[in-house]
Amino acid sequence: MLIVAGDREMGQEICWNLRTHGYQAEWVFDGRQALARLQREDFAAVVAEMSAARTPDLDLVRAVQGLDGFRPWVMYTGVPDPLTARWREPGGVFCVLMKGAPCRDLVWSVEAACRAASRVGRARCA
Repeated sequence: MLIVAGDREMGQEICWNLRTHGYQAEWVFDGRQALARLQREDFAAVVAEMSAARTPDLDLVRAVQGLDGFRPWVMYTGVPDPLTARWREPGGVFCVLMKGAPCRDLVWSVEAACRAASRVGRARCA
């Protein structure tokens, strides 16, 4: 699981929450670092705080999806729900969570994303 968060505290908190529930999680600071890691390594899913991406948000999703097909995304955003609809393209974002969502929502979303990834032959998340 790759975590993309421009805020160190948020990135560490997401990693800690996922590791506590048995997931392997690694944190990067921005979208450019995420793209570089995903080009070299196989992560089953991505959790991203989209305000952190230095590459425009939707461009980052498209660039990563273009690497090798389906990879589910779980997004954290502070943007009101109607504006997040643009991220829910086919093969794009699996789930959008508002910042401040409970840990259980993150864990449930990651679990569901991992199930979706395993159905299409991607590596297991944990």
